[in-house]
Amino acid sequence: MRTIIALAAIVFWIFSATLITDAQSRGGNRSEWSEPVNIGPPINTEWDDNVPVLSKDEKTLFFTSNRPGTFGGEDIWVSQRRNKKAPWSEPVNLGPGINTPYTDRMRSISADGRIILFQSNRDGGQGGTDIWAMVRKRPNDDFGWSKPVNLGTVINSEYNEVAAKYQFDDRHRNGNLFFSSARPGGFGGPDIYESEITERGFGSPLNIFELNTESIETCFWVRDDGLEIIFSSNRPNLTGDMSKLDLWTSTRSSVFASWSLAESLGSTVNSDYVDANPMLASADRMLYFASARPNSSGPTSNMDIYFSTRTSSRK
Repeated sequence: MRTIIALAAIVFWIFSATLITDAQSRGGNRSEWSEPVNIGPPINTEWDDNVPVLSKDEKTLFFTSNRPGTFGGEDIWVSQRRNKKAPWSEPVNLGPGINTPYTDRMRSISADGRIILFQSNRDGGQGGTDIWAMVRKRPNDDFGWSKPVNLGTVINSEYNEVAAKYQFDDRHRNGNLFFSSARPGGFGGPDIYESEITERGFGSPLNIFELNTESIETCFWVRDDGLEIIFSSNRPNLTGDMSKLDLWTSTRSSVFASWSLAESLGSTVNSDYVDANPMLASADRMLYFASARPNSSGPTSNMDIYFSTRTSSRK
């Protein structure tokens, strides 16, 4: 497990702070994404179905749900399909070796399909919700996961760590861990941080201050090449109202460059309800996310999984 955790880390960047303009505020009509489509049953139910994460071949979908059959709180579930055009199978709970009576929320999977990061407030953590990791030897064995391991005190704190994603180099030796945390020292609410992965483990987390504001910056997805991030924020709302979460995006020219001024994905994707937990698939041309917008699966307060497409990935 020490090898796994040492496998886990980050390159750091230095950025310049940015301000939010009125043009970026909630309800703007800028979007390169298509109208979102509800993924439908058996993935979505009358319960909360949330945090979609697809395998690289897009034949496996991991997600979080509090549907009947959970061990309590939220659990991680998995569904499979024969190919991209086939229907999804009935979801299966990953089981008591992974899920607990506490919150167990899917967050990301490494590009090689061998490491899952998830959020949990289970026993054995540092306090609040922590980031945990589990690994598998065979990337197609959806039930071959190891016992979860806490990422430790460099990453996790007594406050809430919310989302996390690895970015590795081509040889899978060096990389970064992006994560969001409500620890003191940020701009307000959870902020997005990065930690460099070295042979000694995780480096001290750095606040990616050009992405963060006094509002909430929380769940996110970083493109595998590290040049685009999509994240959830309730900016410029300062009340902590999670119902105001929208999806925002920022890009950069290289992993050594500063991130651009964040832009809202606009009213085509964002709604007047919670829009959160993004992930990119299909060569970054498909966006999966969760939303509490009105739907046919249940009450408007429940979360469903949606997808949207674009003609090409942003560079």
